Amino acid sequence: MLDLVLEGNIEQKLLCVGCNARLGSFNWAGMQCSCGTWVNPAFQLHKNRIDECPL
Repeated sequence: MLDLVLEGNIEQKLLCVGCNARLGSFNWAGMQCSCGTWVNPAFQLHKNRIDECPL
């Protein structure tokens, strides 16, 4: 995420700080949802890479 501040990246992968596995991505300019709506800023997370914690 430091690259974002230093280089002005608007789009990048989200990586685990422990094992460097790809968890998802972000795009400050936005992404289009499958329903057609634009979401800005946009964050995508891979469901199979995220732990579920019941409340």
